Amino acid sequence: MIAPMFTVTVDEKNNSFGRFIYEPLNTSFGNSMGNALRRTLLSSLPGAAIGQVKFEQASHLFTTIDGVKESVLDITLNLKQIRFKTNGTGPFHIKLSIKGAQKVHAKDFEGDIEIVNGDLYITETTDKKAELIIDAIVDVGYGFQASEDKVKETGYIAIDSSYSPIERVNFKVEQARVGRKSDFERLIMEVWTDGTIDPEESIKQSSSILSKHYTSIVEGGDRTAVTNSEAGASADNANPKAYETIIDELNLPSRVINALLRENIETVADLVERGRDELTNLKGVGKKSIDLVVEELRKMDVEIL
Repeated sequence: MIAPMFTVTVDEKNNSFGRFIYEPLNTSFGNSMGNALRRTLLSSLPGAAIGQVKFEQASHLFTTIDGVKESVLDITLNLKQIRFKTNGTGPFHIKLSIKGAQKVHAKDFEGDIEIVNGDLYITETTDKKAELIIDAIVDVGYGFQASEDKVKETGYIAIDSSYSPIERVNFKVEQARVGRKSDFERLIMEVWTDGTIDPEESIKQSSSILSKHYTSIVEGGDRTAVTNSEAGASADNANPKAYETIIDELNLPSRVINALLRENIETVADLVERGRDELTNLKGVGKKSIDLVVEELRKMDVEIL
């Protein structure tokens, strides 16, 4: 069996960039490891971002506030760029309260979460009598989440969120020599982060995620897959009347219910028949919505596959 024998060299590193060299690698392992690490880095590391916002002086994004230089929409776009460092799961609340003429930066927000890029410009109040009050909810998540996939809090405006702490990843594979043999490879990984995670730590976390998945494959032979007949037996154990329940009676956001009704999904039986994979592909039904549906069905002892 081919065993790993490479060493890791930190060629360059700071708070937001790292270059790491892995050598020597057996033939083809350079691209295999580079591709797997790159995709995992970009998609599977958690991060924090503002998910919902409330302006005391405005009820929607397409307006302006007296004495404030930027429009509400422009302010919101700047809010999306604030980066947070946290070890918790959230959600977290932050608040901005400004009076008088001054420039406003991310560090002016107060709350129970650390802001990394505090010097980020948000807006400017231009009048001595101007007042700007902003409440925001910071969520922890993965990748990108559209505003329509979120459960809206009363009084707040949901916005798109980009959670990933990784900005860019490059890798390069070169030929490496060990003694007289020159058929080994050298993997050079370059990682750019938003400053909320150490570049070296991001690679370690990604490697751990991959390791757990590969371990699951190795141990998969000892596991018993759920067959269709077993799934059907499980469904038979549920209360038959549960399948007749109309989705309007479920504790789901109206946005989700309307999206399901547009696809002629009217009862719990329709949900189970469509299945999780098909529901995920429906317009207006995202991962968050699916999780809410699954949770509601579990309360009725109904499983959706």
